Amino acid sequence: MKLRQMCALGAIAVTLGVATPAVANSQLAVLMQEGRRLVEAGSYDQALAVYQQLLQSDSRNPRVHSALGFIYAQRGQFAEAARAYQQAIELDRQNPDFYYALGYSLGMMGENHGAAAAYRQAIRLNNRNAQAYEGLAVILARLGDPQGAIQAYRSVISLEPRSWSAHKGLGVLLLQQRNVAEALTTLRQAARLAPNNASVQLNLGMALLAAGDPTSGWQAIDQAMAMGQRDLDLLEQIAELAAAANEPQRAVQAYRRMISLNPERLLTYIQLGDLLMQQNNPLEAAATYRQITRISPTNPEGFYKLGRALAVQGRRSEARSAYQTALKLYREQNNPQGETKVKEAMHQRN
Repeated sequence: MKLRQMCALGAIAVTLGVATPAVANSQLAVLMQEGRRLVEAGSYDQALAVYQQLLQSDSRNPRVHSALGFIYAQRGQFAEAARAYQQAIELDRQNPDFYYALGYSLGMMGENHGAAAAYRQAIRLNNRNAQAYEGLAVILARLGDPQGAIQAYRSVISLEPRSWSAHKGLGVLLLQQRNVAEALTTLRQAARLAPNNASVQLNLGMALLAAGDPTSGWQAIDQAMAMGQRDLDLLEQIAELAAAANEPQRAVQAYRRMISLNPERLLTYIQLGDLLMQQNNPLEAAATYRQITRISPTNPEGFYKLGRALAVQGRRSEARSAYQTALKLYREQNNPQGETKVKEAMHQRN
């Protein structure tokens, strides 16, 4: 969930129209206009300097604080953003947008209880704010309150029936609650509203699998993988799902795509190599593990796993060399558990 730029820019626009004594000063008005222009252009560093300058002369203007909060959020400085929005709220406790933005910033910091309180206050001040309900739903799901999150998503849908993200969020929660029939209906609606969204297709596929329709389920998941060819998180979800469902070829395809996107990520090689070993394919597993030893030559686990894959093929001399390297590295890293498992593996092949 993203802090919508339009909302925050709208707050800045309102600031420009407020005829406070400070803003009546022509120099401040020029600064306000320049700050807004820089924000709209995405020049956040320059905009920050302008609004900090404004703060020196107009520190009682809540819109200046909210503009700073927005800029900090765009820079990923969520603690600073939260403080700025809290200052804006101190000056204007009746503005629901400030509470919404505070909830977002706190949520991004993992301050979920504070985020929930902020979103609830935003809703109390404006119960037509679908974004606040959706933010609350995300936070309640994190806090382990699925029923509260489900109700919040239903509120979003009642306000914005064409919100694909709310239908998706609701469908995922319903599926987690084993309400497969309603989850499937909800996720199908999400797919109709966002037919090119890979995450929606993935979750629809999972619902179809849960409903006992593997053909349609894997078709949707394959479609999700085709749509999300550059989404590492989505590809990993597909790989793990396929591996657990005994669909190794799909899992292998997803892991290989992940490697092509991020060839330095060791975990993907380990996951792929382990899957290939489970599928009695030690030849390709060895090639995969060997990549780990090239990328990270001080990683003993790569050499250990390479030794196992070589040993299964009967390539004992190469396996022993890999095991010896793993043993040396585990010793250097003071890892007695690693040493023990390597010695056991060497003993098994002797």
